[in-house]
Amino acid sequence: MTPMSSSSGVVHIPAPVQATATMAQAEISLDGAQFNCSICLEVLRDPVTVPCGHSFCSVCLTGYWDSQLVCSCPHCRATFSPRPTLGKNTLLTELIQRLAVAARRSPEPSAPSFKQDPEPGGNRSFQHVTFDVSSVCPQRTVGEKHLAETQKYLAQQITEKESELQQLEHASRSFSSLAKAAAKDSNRIFSELQEFFRRRQVEVKELIRTQEKVEVTRAENRLHRLQRQISELKRRDAALQKLSQSQDPQMIVQTCKSFCSPVQVGENTSLTVSPHVSFGGVRKAVSDMKEHLLGFYSTEFENITTAVKNVNVLQVATSTKVLEKCRTSNIAALENRSALLQCELPQSVVGNTSNIRTAPLPTCHFFFLSDFCPLSLDPFTAHRELVLTRGNRKVSRTGEVQSYADHPDRFDAWVQVMCHEGLQGIHYWEMEWDGQQVAVGLTYESIKRKGSSNENRLGHNSGSWSLCCSDSSYAFTHANQTTGISCSGVCRRIGIFLNHDQGLLCFYALPSDGIRLLQQVKTDFQQPLYPAMWLGAEATVSLCCVD
Repeated sequence: MTPMSSSSGVVHIPAPVQATATMAQAEISLDGAQFNCSICLEVLRDPVTVPCGHSFCSVCLTGYWDSQLVCSCPHCRATFSPRPTLGKNTLLTELIQRLAVAARRSPEPSAPSFKQDPEPGGNRSFQHVTFDVSSVCPQRTVGEKHLAETQKYLAQQITEKESELQQLEHASRSFSSLAKAAAKDSNRIFSELQEFFRRRQVEVKELIRTQEKVEVTRAENRLHRLQRQISELKRRDAALQKLSQSQDPQMIVQTCKSFCSPVQVGENTSLTVSPHVSFGGVRKAVSDMKEHLLGFYSTEFENITTAVKNVNVLQVATSTKVLEKCRTSNIAALENRSALLQCELPQSVVGNTSNIRTAPLPTCHFFFLSDFCPLSLDPFTAHRELVLTRGNRKVSRTGEVQSYADHPDRFDAWVQVMCHEGLQGIHYWEMEWDGQQVAVGLTYESIKRKGSSNENRLGHNSGSWSLCCSDSSYAFTHANQTTGISCSGVCRRIGIFLNHDQGLLCFYALPSDGIRLLQQVKTDFQQPLYPAMWLGAEATVSLCCVD
């Protein structure tokens, strides 16, 4: 079909050709993916455009930036400083509105009637004179819907994780700067204290020297007076010797009377020499001050260490929030996790670690990974025979005493170490051990650190629970009561699951072919629980990561 021209020179395009061109334009213009927000994955609402050229919903981008430390493009990660002022993209808004109106008002095309042609075998197929009916796509299947929802969930997760990555990088840099500033301030304060004590040392030294000079001067003056008195008495004695040869009794009597009076040389103050001269009182006063200062420092140092340990880049979040987030994403695989979390035990066995019915047993440890909790060992609690490596995620007992500074949280008898994190809520972690014997478990922060009594030993008091692992067996210990665990073979990888709110604690062995429940505890936890471990000779324990 060719265009026709009139005598006026105007070209008339046939209606079918116009309709085809219009449909092609509409097909090109109505590609919805071009107008989707990469944050909410929906059609743009009140679109705004950032300096890098990408557009987003105004509400989505504002909420995203409010949760970030650094303003960046969610699509290309370009950063902006200062935060750009967002203005509505009127051109894009008008285009989306026009396309939406056109889509609503566009009348359905009148289609020619279908023709039914019989086919061999009695089957009938529909044919259309204008287009191929086979190109019409049916509605999405259930699988396609789940696929789209999963893709949307994964896109949200990627956005959140990338945002968390940026926050963590920024927080790490800020934390390092703050730590350096705090160390500098600490050095300055301790330098001031050192200068203060140096001045006090000089003052006490000058005080002693001044007292020395005063008393020595007094003693010397007294010494000179005594020497003059002795000289006078010797002179009188010599005079009496000469007078004894005289024959004048009256002169002898008068001279003797005058010589019997005390010799007055200077002041006549009566002074005696102290029988016990000692600076012991001074030494005791300085020693007492030292003891008071050490006691004061020990008390205050605990406050300092607590304040330092409370400055954290990361904090343990309640994993139930993560679980709830996963459930709302309609991923069916995660729905079955509630079986273990809702596990209930008979009231008669609460607090008793024997004869407890078995918890629902998953088929592999991936069942718990949504509750996985990354842990780190606390170097302030490590016994001096322990060495921490791999970013405080591996501990080894070497038998050599390390030159760790004294600390009120450090174990000084039992070769133990605690983790930095105090756990509440739902958490899961894994560890691998090597050597002849180790004990892994949890404890309240109130466990004693100094001494070798059971109050200091993991699992041997009412505030701690431990699983002892050896080359040939397992044993569970709580409140100084040990229960043997029968099992076939010993695994070097242990998983621990904690539901603090429900008072549930489970120890699992993780062989390569599955998972085995070793011990389950149901009780009431009164405080946050700190993962801890005891190491036998030449043993090692490593906290595992999730790949």
